[in-house]
Amino acid sequence: MHEVARLLERVVREGFSRWRQLTFDAKVVGSLALANWLLLFSSDTIVQVTRDGPIWRLFPGLIGPLYLFLVGAVALAYPWRDLRDRQAFTDRQRWLHLGAIVSLFVVVPMLAAMVLRATGQPWTYVHDGALMAEEAARKLLAGHNPYSVDYLDTPLFYWPMVNNPALYHFTYFPLLFLITIPPMLLTAPLGWFDERLLFLPAFIGCLWLAARLVRPSTPVRLAVVAAITLNSQFFPFVIEGRNDAFVLFFVLATLLCLQRDRRVLAGLALAAAAGLKLHAVVLVPFVAVYLLARARPRTLSEAWRTLAPTFVPFAILSALVFLPFIAWDAYGMWDDVVLYNAGASAWSYPVAGIGFSMLLHALGVIPYRTAEFPFWIFEVAAAIPVAVVTMRTLWRDPSIPQVAFGYALTLLAFLFFGRYFQTSYLGYIVAAVTPALFLAPRSRPVIVVPAPASGGVPSQAAAGEP
Repeated sequence: MHEVARLLERVVREGFSRWRQLTFDAKVVGSLALANWLLLFSSDTIVQVTRDGPIWRLFPGLIGPLYLFLVGAVALAYPWRDLRDRQAFTDRQRWLHLGAIVSLFVVVPMLAAMVLRATGQPWTYVHDGALMAEEAARKLLAGHNPYSVDYLDTPLFYWPMVNNPALYHFTYFPLLFLITIPPMLLTAPLGWFDERLLFLPAFIGCLWLAARLVRPSTPVRLAVVAAITLNSQFFPFVIEGRNDAFVLFFVLATLLCLQRDRRVLAGLALAAAAGLKLHAVVLVPFVAVYLLARARPRTLSEAWRTLAPTFVPFAILSALVFLPFIAWDAYGMWDDVVLYNAGASAWSYPVAGIGFSMLLHALGVIPYRTAEFPFWIFEVAAAIPVAVVTMRTLWRDPSIPQVAFGYALTLLAFLFFGRYFQTSYLGYIVAAVTPALFLAPRSRPVIVVPAPASGGVPSQAAAGEP
């Protein structure tokens, strides 16, 4: 027994020694890839035919176990190559290896799910949110307002959820189905379309934007891309067709444009994000505070000149997205987007998830999951103090990391106390804030201050974002 203990001690010491020798990116990639590989066996599930199932079951017969073996081998090979090859494991090779990990964890399963859906029934192997976006686009092409009709005559009727309230409501904002229409028309000759044709490029775009946001260090960029890709509460939902990656793409684009001082593009990206989903609307006041805190205007006209380059494009694009549907059927849109989520509609979304609402249901405060309850009081009571505190910090330190942290914390407080707080919401928030941990500081141009007339050496002062 003593010998076994000594052997175990030597193994642990050797393991810690090897761990310390790993580079930063190898530690992040190796640990996250290994953890998510283990989760693939049973915990990482997506919607399939009649119920959720492990991702590896997308592949028939022995291909599923072989897929698991390949994922594990490629995941563990990254830190092994880092230890073995050191400098010979070049930056290019690291990116290629990480690309293989991204492909195995996300791209290949998503393509498999799309093929299975295309060769089977249209309501299988896809999340109902993606189905809703597709069918809303088809309703609009047929001349119907997506907020004024039900979806009983669509494949959503057969989606595996009893009494699915989504049959009577389109809960997302208009840009989701508006941006779906062009690729849907392009693929019409094929007789096939899948919303993930939009979501997969958006997910890859998120990784590119995150890498551009952070410090120009290859290990840091590799680590950030790995951290977003291997977020266990994010990538499985991307595979099944939830729209979080689509929203995140425009949120990260907004942050990158602000970082590069591309204010018009920042306004357009912000409007696109806010035109997709309520999650992104929370970012709007933080962008405004960031711009004002950097400029420190003394008059209203100066404040207007500060905000206009960003918020005039934001307002124009938002008006183009929302106003036609508000004019078409304002109450229908209000019922679908607000009352449905608040539990005040005839067919409301049931209490669900891992948040405050399920705690109240477990305690018996909410007698049944479709009961009305004033969650908005708790949402406002939680979100406003968090927003005030984080905005004060942002005002003192107007930087992109403070924008990201303020947005993430406020959104977390708001959603946690809502009617439903899904695990995918937590995954989205973590993904949104991940690049902020390593955001690149803005350059600080040197301003030469002339010396007094009596002589002396000119002094230098740094200017720019703190």
